[in-house]
Formats: sequence, C-alpha cells, structure tokens
Amino acid sequence: MEFDLQEYKSAWNLDQDFHHCNHGSFGAVPIVVQEAQKKIQDRVQSNPVKFYARQAMSEVQDARSKVAAFLGQKPEQIVLVRNTTEAASTTMRGFPFKAGDEAIVLDHEYGAVIYAVQRAVEAAGGTLVVVPVPRLATDDEVVELVKKSLTPRTRLFVVDHVTSATARTFPVDALSALCREKGVAIAVDASHTPGNFDLDLDKLDADFWFGNLHKWASAPLGCGVYRIAPRWQEIMRPLIVSWQDHDAYPLPWDMLGTVDLSPWLAAPVAIEFYEKIGWHRVRAANTARMRYGRGLVMAELGVGDDELREEELPLGVIRLHKMDGGRDGCIALQRKFAEIHKIEVPITTACDQYFMRVSGQLYNTPADYETLAMAVRKEFN
Repeated sequence: MEFDLQEYKSAWNLDQDFHHCNHGSFGAVPIVVQEAQKKIQDRVQSNPVKFYARQAMSEVQDARSKVAAFLGQKPEQIVLVRNTTEAASTTMRGFPFKAGDEAIVLDHEYGAVIYAVQRAVEAAGGTLVVVPVPRLATDDEVVELVKKSLTPRTRLFVVDHVTSATARTFPVDALSALCREKGVAIAVDASHTPGNFDLDLDKLDADFWFGNLHKWASAPLGCGVYRIAPRWQEIMRPLIVSWQDHDAYPLPWDMLGTVDLSPWLAAPVAIEFYEKIGWHRVRAANTARMRYGRGLVMAELGVGDDELREEELPLGVIRLHKMDGGRDGCIALQRKFAEIHKIEVPITTACDQYFMRVSGQLYNTPADYETLAMAVRKEFN
C-alpha cells in the first residue's frame, strides 16, 4: 500500500536508519524550511550590527503579521515566543494570584505546565487543584466535571486543547464560555493546535492562548505563538526585560536581547510549504497514517476499539496494559525502542495508565508502522 502524499517523504532529510513515529514531540523541519533558516542565519552573521540594529524589528513584525494571518488574527493580537512552555511560564509569573486562590488543571495536562501553575499559585499562598477526567469522557462530561470543580476561590483554569500524553481534545470553546460565565480566567495550552485545526481565536476568547509552530506547522525549533486577551495586555509582561518594555503590546516581545530570531523569520516558509499542498489534505493524510499505525499496534496488543476515542488528529494512543515503572519506566522503554529497534516512539503515562503514542506525518510510510508493530510483538508478547 501507499499513503496519500507519500512523495513528500523526500521533503525531509531525517535519519533513514530510524523509523520516525514521534512527530508530536518536537516536530521535524522540511528541507526547504531548513534552507530558509540557514540563509537568514548566514545573512545575520555577515553583518550582525546591520541586522540587529536596523533590520530585525521590521522583519520580526513582518513574520508576526504572516503568522497572525495563518491563525486568523491581526498582527497586533499575537506575539512570537520560543515555545508554549515560555508562554505558560510568562502567564503564571504575571497572573495576580493571592493567598487562598485556586488554580485548576486536569490530570491530562502537560507536566511542565502543571509545574509552572503550581509554582505560581503556591508562591502566592494558593492551591493547585488537579481534576481527574476519565480518558474516554465525552465533551459534555468534561464540561460538567470542570463546572463542579469551580469554587468561589477559583481564579484560573488551565486546559490542553490537545493533550500530549493521552492524545485527545478537550472542548475548549465550551470551557472558555463556562469560565467567562463564572468569572474565571482560562489559559488554553494549544501546543498541538496550529496546523491541525481551523481556528477562531476571537470566538474562543481565551484569556491566554499559546501554541507551537514547530510541531504540526513544521517551523524551526523554538517557534511559538502567545495570544493575550486585551483585558490582560497591560498586566502581562515578558519574562525578559529589554528596550521595548515601555511600549504597548505586542512590541515588548518582538526582540528580547540578542537572540536567534531565525526560527520566527523562517516560520512563514513552513506555513507556505503546507499551504501549497493544502492544509485539509495534509491533515487527512497525517490522520490516516496515524490510524494505520495505531491499528497495527492495537492488533498486536489485543486492544479493542472500545479503548479508543476517535478524533481527527495526527496522533493517537494505545493503552499498554502490561506496563509499569512510572515516568522512569516510560523513559527506559522509549530508549529501548530507539536504541534496539531504531524506532522513535513515545511512551507516556497519565491518569494512572500507560500509553504508546503514534504520530503521522507526510514523511511516514507503511514500513514505519509495520516495523513498529513487529517491535511491539517482541517487547510485549
């Protein structure tokens, strides 16, 4: 068999000795985007003073404008950051928590973001509340669980749009509306969102929204987007103080010292790469790849469809019933798949369960997933 758009495998220069089934963790940059970034870096090094003193600001603003258009936003509505971790940390550092306040996360939330929330709320004398959500809960059930968890002390609710460990979506539009109704701020962790969904961030109206471009939009590593609602723009400040600190949002974020700006400046090339193919076709092709690979692994492990939450996503999980060892066990097994079987595939844990997460990207072929299934047979049977 052959996947749709399989001819685009040659658009990446990934190590051919490995089977790359983990696009979801760090993404992978197409050659054309790598070349664009290299040209930018070479130009910077040819005259750093010219670039940083006279060109950088306008070029960053031009890139921000193009990224904003991709997200259905105006240039002044977003800022560029290195990743969602930076945006989450910025949000938590600036949020006005007070003693006795509560911040809520779901037990599917990305661990590093939970740490950021916990540090901020507890430093103010507040409490982090982790709400358990069954992995296969319906959207309505999720909204009801969150609604029951809100109290008069709740100040902030942080939620993934697409979860990392369990590869499911949460109904962020309904949850944002609920939070507005209850007077609770909401931060949407959209690490896996750009490139996978047609967005209406104005309708969502989250207080804080942050997503990565280096995952499913395949921009260079170190490229994320941070949207702060107007009601918070005077309160939230960059973690790094630089020359534009007294300017209005979004300018203080545009250049925070002498940093490598090439990931931001090359991001529009990545967006254009997929736009030429067609985003809807790319999404369908990626989802089909994931489902093929997930199905092979499920068959090897005897996992039935009753353990699936079927969604239009390019990443999916298979529960590992015979797994234990906590996070260290996950790391060890993931390393074993890489070093012995030459397969890059993540092993995750959340909600007291263990999963293998399979991704689909245009560079994947059936052989990647067939090799993965054979390795699973050796490791688990």
